[in-house]
Amino acid sequence: VREAAAGQLARLAAAGVRGASPRQWYALTELTGDGKPLASQIRLSPSQVESFTRCGLRWLLEAAVGVGSPSVAQHFGIVIHAAAELAAAGLPDGDIAKRIDQMWQHLDFGSSWYSAKQRARAELMVAKLLDWHRDNQRELVAVEQPLQVTVGQVTITGKVDRLERDESGAAIVVDLKTGTTRPPDADMDRNPQLGVYQLAVLLGAFEQLGVAEPGGAELIQVGGASLSAKVRVQRQRGLPADPEPGWAADLVQTVAEGMAGPVFHATANPGCRVCPVASCCPVHERGAQVLP
Repeated sequence: VREAAAGQLARLAAAGVRGASPRQWYALTELTGDGKPLASQIRLSPSQVESFTRCGLRWLLEAAVGVGSPSVAQHFGIVIHAAAELAAAGLPDGDIAKRIDQMWQHLDFGSSWYSAKQRARAELMVAKLLDWHRDNQRELVAVEQPLQVTVGQVTITGKVDRLERDESGAAIVVDLKTGTTRPPDADMDRNPQLGVYQLAVLLGAFEQLGVAEPGGAELIQVGGASLSAKVRVQRQRGLPADPEPGWAADLVQTVAEGMAGPVFHATANPGCRVCPVASCCPVHERGAQVLP
């Protein structure tokens, strides 16, 4: 049977049928490049540092290649960030709700009943966010503030959801989250995204706004990850107070070298369950076909 199958494949390959020849099979083809790392300036964002740290292969296929599609989580992100910006501008709750209704008409949820269900979820998220905003005593410096700062061959770019100043004058970077999962509290002091935000503060990304000393960063969980009727605040201590204050700078350098390199490793992590590129992953059961 094996000989007969091989003979049929040989006939198909000779006829030019795509994929019949073993020369076109996964894991049997030669590398397309010589494996030299990129020598140009590397641009990365705090969120990309976190995604690359979790899985280099997923980062490559999503961020560098562009695999993926808009999701419900992205729609929620748009709504919550808009509500936060409107609240910071001083709009009353009723006006914020009207603006969100206007935005909602342009979001595609596939069906009217599902859209209505998600609208109810969004109302709860916005209510929690507005309650937190009213109770927050820190000085608000900026919202949706762009950042760009260069260290060596690495340029850190991105945007912070909220930049605040505490009573000592130090900067607190706030990142709003709408998802249903959250990092363990025990891991917050090494959270990659928040650490890179703090590093950007330390490198002078917001000096023009009068803040240059990082005093910490926070994840504000307004989605299902809050597990309550109020937001859940997950705090990262300030880099100067960390026993290893250089950990974020070291991480950025390591990630930049990895992004510039020729090999991207797949790493099993909790995000594998909803990974959009699992069919191309050698460590996921859906990607078994890419194994030699």
